[in-house]
Amino acid sequence: MSPSAFDSYFDELGDAERRVALAVRDAVREAVGANPRISETTKWSYPAWVHSGKRGNMCSIMGANGYVRLQFFRGAELPGSESRLEGTGKGMRHLKVWCDRAFPGTAIRSLVSDAVSLHGSHGNQQT
Repeated sequence: MSPSAFDSYFDELGDAERRVALAVRDAVREAVGANPRISETTKWSYPAWVHSGKRGNMCSIMGANGYVRLQFFRGAELPGSESRLEGTGKGMRHLKVWCDRAFPGTAIRSLVSDAVSLHGSHGNQQT
């Protein structure tokens, strides 16, 4: 997949949502670092990060009206998820990053670091 397929999603967003989504993307990239087991891709037409192990979908970005959602596929398993993330159900949780509020860069980097650790544990080596 070419890098433009991942990045082209951001061009489709409104100005405010694009600005926030790009900041979220940059914070995720910073938290992931040069981890060779995590790659950027497009899933269900959205930018996503996947881990090369089992249950590899880690997180994705979705633009909405006035905010950007950073979704964690195993969000319910993240430490303190009930106080840091929104959502119900078996696994998915998300963080809403509002366009008109202070950008929560530290919180995003912390959540992504926790997600990287989660995916690196629990027997997620390739089989």
